[in-house]
Amino acid sequence: MDRYEAAAQHLIDVGVGRTNFTNIVVAAEALDRGITVRKSANSRRMVLEHQNRMRTWNGGGTNHNGDLVKKIAAYKDVASRLFRDLKVNAPENAVFSPAESARAWAWASPFTKVVVKPHNGRQGQDVFAGIETEEEFHAAFTRVGATSGRILVEEFFTGVEHRCLIVDDVLIAATRRRPASVLGDGRMSIADLVAAKNLDRGPIHKELVIDDVSREYLARRGYGLDTVPEVEERVYLRSTSNLHTGGDAVDATDEIGDEERELVERAARALPGLRIVGFDVLLPRGESDVHDPSVLEINASPMISMHHFPWSGQPRDAARPVVDSLFPRTARR
Repeated sequence: MDRYEAAAQHLIDVGVGRTNFTNIVVAAEALDRGITVRKSANSRRMVLEHQNRMRTWNGGGTNHNGDLVKKIAAYKDVASRLFRDLKVNAPENAVFSPAESARAWAWASPFTKVVVKPHNGRQGQDVFAGIETEEEFHAAFTRVGATSGRILVEEFFTGVEHRCLIVDDVLIAATRRRPASVLGDGRMSIADLVAAKNLDRGPIHKELVIDDVSREYLARRGYGLDTVPEVEERVYLRSTSNLHTGGDAVDATDEIGDEERELVERAARALPGLRIVGFDVLLPRGESDVHDPSVLEINASPMISMHHFPWSGQPRDAARPVVDSLFPRTARR
């Protein structure tokens, strides 16, 4: 039994139960240091204790972060305005009710492209990016409004989305999140490539799903499920890159430039009390990317495990600096 299997079994034994790998990797690191890992008395949340110091941990969420900055992180429009006020590049956005489609379009129409998504959405659900026409806008606005009481409309920035993990104002790891996709081999159809990729998605990656969103996305680009892509041709199934919608985590830590590192670390310093954070950052990586590096969102409950188990690239031991921050006296030099 490896250390992760042992940590998972420990969490089951103490009553936390079967859990996610972000909990498991942190529990494994804590147990290796002699830190007590138990269940909270009034929830299934993990509690870590050592020498009269106690920290909660649940899927990246922790009482190590301040309450105020956690609230700021939960409101994307507030966080974006705060960053712009502090000279950290971030897209303009505004929040509307489901009945304000016309008013929202009037606000959004000066932009070349926009994003429509739930105000406090998670896991990449109901996110429509790169909208250009009024017809597309109202259709997306209606779909989001059907499940969300408040709708965020945002200027669309070009670039490649990265998740940057910051611990105590220092960049620890960066992952390029690639939208759900398959790589052609010149023989298999898109449907068969999806089925083959889903045979083994590892410990953290979700299966690719062929649904109405992916069919529509493929159709707009001239593909069908029976299309046979060329060798090494990458075909995307949706625009959003969240892992929960079938995206791939690709380690990009060594690709982050000095100015990009300074941007995310400065953004972290702008939010005192946010000790462990994941920033969703757009970084220019192609000739068509006309915007400077920008911070899209704050995640005060970052997914640590994506850095341990990338789909491709070098694994990064993110749990170690996280536990160093939670329990500095146990840090292994």
